[in-house]
Amino acid sequence: MNIVVCVKQTPDTAATITVDGGKVSWGDAPLVLNPWDEYAVEEAL
Repeated sequence: MNIVVCVKQTPDTAATITVDGGKVSWGDAPLVLNPWDEYAVEEAL
């Protein structure tokens, strides 16, 4: 049996966003696995 889980990287939830000239910037925030996707991966395992 093969199980596939689609996941997405999102900026860290502790990151602050800034808006400069109409453009949204996450700065140098690291990309982390979406918390809900972590649950899905655990269930798939």
